[in-house]
Amino acid sequence: MTTPQTAILPDGCKAGIFIEADFVSDGLKAAPAACRDSLAALARWQAEFPDAVLGLTIAFGSEAWKSFGHQNEGGELKPFRALGNGLAPATQHDLFIHIQAMRQDAVYALAQAVLAAFGSSIKVAREEHGLRLHQNRGLDGFVDGTENPQGEKIAATALIPAGRPDAGGSYVLLQNYRHDLGKWQRIGTAEQEADVGRSKADDIEFDKSVRLPDSHLGRVNLKEDGVGLKIVRRSLPYGKISGEHGLMFTAYCHTLHNIEAQLLSMFGETDGKTDRLLQHLSTAVSGAYYYAPPVERLADL
Repeated sequence: MTTPQTAILPDGCKAGIFIEADFVSDGLKAAPAACRDSLAALARWQAEFPDAVLGLTIAFGSEAWKSFGHQNEGGELKPFRALGNGLAPATQHDLFIHIQAMRQDAVYALAQAVLAAFGSSIKVAREEHGLRLHQNRGLDGFVDGTENPQGEKIAATALIPAGRPDAGGSYVLLQNYRHDLGKWQRIGTAEQEADVGRSKADDIEFDKSVRLPDSHLGRVNLKEDGVGLKIVRRSLPYGKISGEHGLMFTAYCHTLHNIEAQLLSMFGETDGKTDRLLQHLSTAVSGAYYYAPPVERLADL
């Protein structure tokens, strides 16, 4: 029996912190103890905030994960590659720390403890703090995560299934999308809805007969042999009102294939069509793949 890491399954959390880092020199040697200390800190702060649904994911880039020698686990993992002639840049790092909860103070406290556990073994490359907005809407004004699996389908989508040596693990995508809200507002609601493929006010998906093939839904609502290529989104808006802002797009899946298929479609690698949101709203400024082992493996790297 394996246990998934605790930031993967809980839905609707109000606050999150997203940290990417690289191990310095021989910093990987400190990773096993740092992971155990982080799990202990998680337990302490969960007890302090019992109603906060506090969760933590520690995930590794392909080179870091290979160094632990678990050849039969996380076998699909690979470095992120740039897509769409640079529209989706590759900014692969060694380590991803994802913390989420219903309370910002709980998230902040745990993040402090986890970074203290890793200490000088890592160099932080990027840290962003996210928050869930009113009615679960993104900064673009549309409801975010409508297509997310619900109930038992969350685990079935996000987690590598039982019977595999890496059961309970998950593949992770992290992309930072910077938004140009001025440009977005200038195009007006009708074109915004055409870009997304969904109505803005009441969140109704457009029928395929009228939905544009390069709308966001047209790019990511994919099927193979009649089966939807689903992922579990744990994204949150981030940033400053007066400065940089956007979306920390975070996806978990039992297979990297589903994640990559959506990216190839969005960035024009499948048929030359790119997602309309990339023209009118979003610029991808980062991209990385990670593997989140189950808790038992994380405690015993």
